[in-house]
Amino acid sequence: MDGLLPRPRAIPAKRLLALGIGLVLCFSALCASILWEMAQKDYQHAKEGATNLVASIASEIDRNIELYDLSLLAVADGEKLPEINSISPELRQVVLFDRAATAKDLGSILVLNTAGDVTLDSRTLAPRKANFADHDFFRIHQARKDAGLFISPPWVTSEGEYLISLSRRISNNDGSFAGVVAGSMRLSYFHNLFRKLNFGESDSMALFNTDGVMLMRAPFDISRIGQSIREAQVFKQFPARRSGSYMTKSIVDQIRRLYVFQQVGHHPLLIAEGLALDGIYADWWQQLWLIGAVVAALGGCSIVLMFYLLAAVRRRAAAETQLARLAGTDGLTGLANRRRLDEIMAIEWRRGLRAQSPLALLMIDVDHFKAFNDTYGHQAGDAVLATVGQCIAASTKRASDLGARYGGEEFSVLLPDLNRSGAMEVAERIRERLTAFRQSQHELPTVSIGLACFTPTAERTSHDLVSAADLALYEAKHAGRDRVVISPVGRDGPRERRAA
Repeated sequence: MDGLLPRPRAIPAKRLLALGIGLVLCFSALCASILWEMAQKDYQHAKEGATNLVASIASEIDRNIELYDLSLLAVADGEKLPEINSISPELRQVVLFDRAATAKDLGSILVLNTAGDVTLDSRTLAPRKANFADHDFFRIHQARKDAGLFISPPWVTSEGEYLISLSRRISNNDGSFAGVVAGSMRLSYFHNLFRKLNFGESDSMALFNTDGVMLMRAPFDISRIGQSIREAQVFKQFPARRSGSYMTKSIVDQIRRLYVFQQVGHHPLLIAEGLALDGIYADWWQQLWLIGAVVAALGGCSIVLMFYLLAAVRRRAAAETQLARLAGTDGLTGLANRRRLDEIMAIEWRRGLRAQSPLALLMIDVDHFKAFNDTYGHQAGDAVLATVGQCIAASTKRASDLGARYGGEEFSVLLPDLNRSGAMEVAERIRERLTAFRQSQHELPTVSIGLACFTPTAERTSHDLVSAADLALYEAKHAGRDRVVISPVGRDGPRERRAA
């Protein structure tokens, strides 16, 4: 019957552990969510800053190119004037080049005839003898009427200076090719412009044309000028989008960056800033490690405290179970006491009523115990009661059997799911064990046993079972003691069975 005793409250302990772990996980999830939001804000701030910077640089470059383009347009329009070649060279120079841009990074403006020869130079009345028929800008304008402003890839002069050419077509009134007006811009202009910017250690800024040819890059590396980056991620978005952003690993130095790009005005130029992700999240990683360490420490402490609390709860539950066991145990015999017997009998009666299974009860009384107690003393009487308890405990082998001290020298044995014959065997085993003890201790008294076995019904109660077993015990006493008597209720067959 130990299985029917209160067990340690494992379910509340498990719930407590689950609650503690759940709280730690919720707190960790909350911190992770906050850290995620912080990372997103750092990313967004970096993206907004890069977008503003790229727009500013693109606007600066666009303004200078537009100014230079206006000078080229003025020369191209002036060349169409019929009297332009009839005026003096000095006056023609003023008419054609008075609006020419003169910034230090801008070269002279040249007028080329249909053969590519230099006919006019904005900085001298005696132009140098040179031919540019083999240059790409000349061939483009010679072949196409709609070329507009053409910006060439970078090229190197004989003095080792890196330039790009800006040119426009000169057309006759009938639209035929009449030559080219061309100027140059030193790449040092872009280099000086980029050098003024403050970049992170692994950040970059690049200017390239729409064909993917690098014009300038910061950090500066002369070997990168003229390099093709046509396979870069930016060309998967351009020209469908004139500006945008993306994250990728650089094809130049293999550093993973956030790139923000924008087209320079309507010119065939793109500018892109790359912000290294390590730089964007540098502060965030520091906060992550700090907050993560704090959360891990708090979570670890919480789990440790939870296990201590769980152990305390288990100890308390075990103590409560032990107290309940002691409260339901007879201190002298180690059997259940009367209170425990009544509780278990009520439970087994209800179970037998549901399952329609039999329930047997033995009522045992020590014969002539008062006389024995008066003769040998109370200590000897207690020893007899303890011996009877041992015989009962040793004879009830099933987990569901319950031996109990009913009161004084009376004992009870509750036998669920056992019929009369099975209960009779248990009763005889108790008598036989006591007989074996009496062979070595002749002063031990005998016992009388009353047996009752019911199948619980709605018309009966457990008190009827006790009354029937008690009546059978009464008959055993009056029939001469040291015997087992079966209650006549619902019984067919012999009324009693004596010891051999």
